[in-house]
Amino acid sequence: MLDLLQTGKFGVLTNQKLLGTTSNNITNVNTEGYTRQETVVYTSAIEWGVGSTVTRRLYDKYVQREMFRDQGNVGFYDAYSSGLGTVDKLLSSKDTSITHKLDSLFASMEKAAQNATSLASRQELLSQFQTLTDRYNTLNYNIKNELTDINNKIDDAASNINDLVKGLYEVNRSIRNLGQSVTKSDVGLQLLDKRDQMVNQLSEFVDVNVTTESDGSWSLYLGNGQLLVNGDTYGTLAVNQKTGDQTRREISLIFETPSKSKVDLGHDAWGGKLGGLLAASDEMRQAMRELGQSALAFADAMNTQNKGGITLGNVAGKDVITIPDVKGTSTDGRFAMTVSFNPGEGSDIRSDDYLVRFEDDGGNMVPRVYTVDANGKETMVPEADVKIGQDANGNMQLKVEGHGITLSFNATQQAMQNTDVRFTAQPTINSAFDIKCNITKPEDFAFSSAIRVNGNKHSGNATPSLVGVTQTGTAATDKEFGIYIDPTTGKPAFTNNAPNYVQVEKNAQGQLEYVVYHKDNAGQLTKLGTAPADCNGKNIFANTTWNDPNTPDGYPHYDVNFTGTVDNGSSFDIEINTDGKNDNTNGNLMAALKQENLVYGAENIKVSFTEDYANLTAEIGSAVMSATTDLAAAKAKCEQSQNLFASTAGVNLDEEAANLIRFQQSYSACARIINASQTIFDALMSAI
Repeated sequence: MLDLLQTGKFGVLTNQKLLGTTSNNITNVNTEGYTRQETVVYTSAIEWGVGSTVTRRLYDKYVQREMFRDQGNVGFYDAYSSGLGTVDKLLSSKDTSITHKLDSLFASMEKAAQNATSLASRQELLSQFQTLTDRYNTLNYNIKNELTDINNKIDDAASNINDLVKGLYEVNRSIRNLGQSVTKSDVGLQLLDKRDQMVNQLSEFVDVNVTTESDGSWSLYLGNGQLLVNGDTYGTLAVNQKTGDQTRREISLIFETPSKSKVDLGHDAWGGKLGGLLAASDEMRQAMRELGQSALAFADAMNTQNKGGITLGNVAGKDVITIPDVKGTSTDGRFAMTVSFNPGEGSDIRSDDYLVRFEDDGGNMVPRVYTVDANGKETMVPEADVKIGQDANGNMQLKVEGHGITLSFNATQQAMQNTDVRFTAQPTINSAFDIKCNITKPEDFAFSSAIRVNGNKHSGNATPSLVGVTQTGTAATDKEFGIYIDPTTGKPAFTNNAPNYVQVEKNAQGQLEYVVYHKDNAGQLTKLGTAPADCNGKNIFANTTWNDPNTPDGYPHYDVNFTGTVDNGSSFDIEINTDGKNDNTNGNLMAALKQENLVYGAENIKVSFTEDYANLTAEIGSAVMSATTDLAAAKAKCEQSQNLFASTAGVNLDEEAANLIRFQQSYSACARIINASQTIFDALMSAI
């Protein structure tokens, strides 16, 4: 009878616990982060009846880890695609696109060049230039605003991550303090739920890998293996602006315990929402660089060609677009660096950033120039391409050949070379915003050529023609250009020994060839070089072998043709175009720039303005499309893992309702056992 009473008592208590667990599950069906619990009952191995009971959380830890990874992927692609989506729309929309404005400008230029003296056509062209430069300015400004929003989101994400990581550290320590009893108390089970929920939230922001330690605590690592938090320490994210680039965020992990340490991590180390935001910011910054590169190439090409012609005011053309210098940054406040863009070299400008530092070269500290690409990779510019010079004050200048830039410093090489100074510069990232339309009058377009050709009488029927002036110099000694602009009069003039007379002559072998001369004001001829007859009079100067071995390649920056039948003695003069109002040669050359490949691309391949912008738009559009596709796939995979996890860890009301009825019935039955034992006891007592 006593065994019967004891069996009934333990049955009632056990079923009461089972009912409590089921009721707890039902009550927390809508509680975020709650993991379904189950009370396991063991039989008594010594006596009849129920033995011990254990309440445990039901979940699949392997599915949980997979769910954490999937949520990180969704966070990454969502942040990346949404961050770049606005930039993609800005670049491709007709209302903000550069392509449509380029087309309109060149259409207006062709029209104005065909009617070179029409002020109305010139005014329309001037308006197009102003509109295009404004479009460059606005597009750069809008992308930078989007970048600012992304950077603010990066700051917010880092703050949320820090709160979660610190909370995990504290929960970890509480779980470790409870030891083995953590799974045997309601407080312990609640702590485990809280930890799971915090890691679940954290996995949306960064990629996390979870390891369970022997003391029950969790260690969380980033996708690249870097520790984030464990039972002994945790890292705090510190977000800083990169030195020399206020648009870039650099993130470090600072560990306070056991000893303070700092770990700098790249943008690709994080994953999750934070990683997606960082990746989007990198793409935006590169888009700004490439947009600036395109704007500079366009501005330089227009400036160079306009300065090769004559305006309606009968003076040499000036810059159509202002290209300002760019200030660099220095690690030493005593020294400064400025980047200037070399006139006529816009097609060499690249979208890279630049780094300058002094390095040991056989005992001598010499300046080294490095390009820095969008991923931060540094590549040294060959020494042969860096020409070290001085300005009028003796301060160091570095002309980076093949890059279209000159780096100017405020101190001598000797003053800087023994310091640890480093200079950085971003020549193109804000250039699309910095350029401005420079001319204010329609008369300032230089549609007339700075020079003209004049055929002399001869027995053949060949006629001379001007190919065009592509660049002018600034001094009479700039023989590389052939023409310079007189600073006093503003008019073009020939440089010293410029080729301005061509005559067909027989050589010692009796063959005809084109002999190039400089004719001075007195008519005195100085032989400069010879072009062979097999050039057929096409681009004579480009085919000339110059007598002076120091003559620059491509000298001069204009060329001529002699088309038709030539005889010995056939000749023509090249003259300054003193009154070329009805000439549109240079205007046609400006309009033809649309088809020229003048923007630097990969591996020295150059493309046109419209093709370059199309490439930029395609790059961003492709990145957004790819991210959108990856996001859809990541969401599907994440939903699958969440459902799989919820099938075990989630509360099913139908199942719990069935358990509630079962445990109620079992409770009632056990109560009847006690009732029965009481009845038997009473009967025995009555029989005595």
